Amino acid sequence: MTPTASSTLRRALPLLKLPPEADPPERLLNENGVLDLLGARFAPTPTQRMLDTRFTAWFYDRTRDALAPVVGMQRFPEEAQAVADRLGLVSGDAVLDVACGHGNFTVELARRVGPQGLVVGLDIASSMLARAARRVARAGLTNVLLVRGDALALPVRDGAFAKVNCSGGLHQLPDLERAFAEMARVAAPGARFAGSGFAESGEGSGGWRGWLHRRLALHVIPLAPLARSLERAGFGGVATAAAGPVGYVWGRRA
Repeated sequence: MTPTASSTLRRALPLLKLPPEADPPERLLNENGVLDLLGARFAPTPTQRMLDTRFTAWFYDRTRDALAPVVGMQRFPEEAQAVADRLGLVSGDAVLDVACGHGNFTVELARRVGPQGLVVGLDIASSMLARAARRVARAGLTNVLLVRGDALALPVRDGAFAKVNCSGGLHQLPDLERAFAEMARVAAPGARFAGSGFAESGEGSGGWRGWLHRRLALHVIPLAPLARSLERAGFGGVATAAAGPVGYVWGRRA
């Protein structure tokens, strides 16, 4: 545990829901400075297990930005700026970054909200979070707390965040409706949400998406149903866009 991790945890405590055994909360910080709120109880999906290895975390980290333009996605700087614009980020904001993975968006969000702001990056994969911790340290950021937690049961207080992000992770959430409901619960009135994941334009058709969901808990969702799911969770002004295999959705908490 580093002094920086302990200090950032103390800043984030009013936003979090901690288990009774987290007394003091620093005892749940691991050697990477990640607050582990899952322990050994969590049962990952096949896709989540596949991503939670040192090799897959390394491979994803090394290839994600290089391959994005090849498959028609935006280059990462443009994608990160679009997320910041959709969230309406300003200095001092507190942001929840769900399914933060190796921390690429987490770091960019933290740079934009500045030292007075705070970013809580949450993921279930220890291997991804270890890489995220190294990325945060290399960037010299002191306003990021990384949490190992479940997007379907966010360890966050009701209405805690005015900005909620889930970039690149929507397709990995095994119960998307429940995840959206959780993100709505922790979003303050008027809070902005931005998210993305593998998606298709329009309504979509065909049974291969159902097979992926049943076998791997992996979603590939047409944009129109994705927007409706976010609206059912309580977000308004919902809009979508697509770039290559990735769909983007954003809106504002009613």
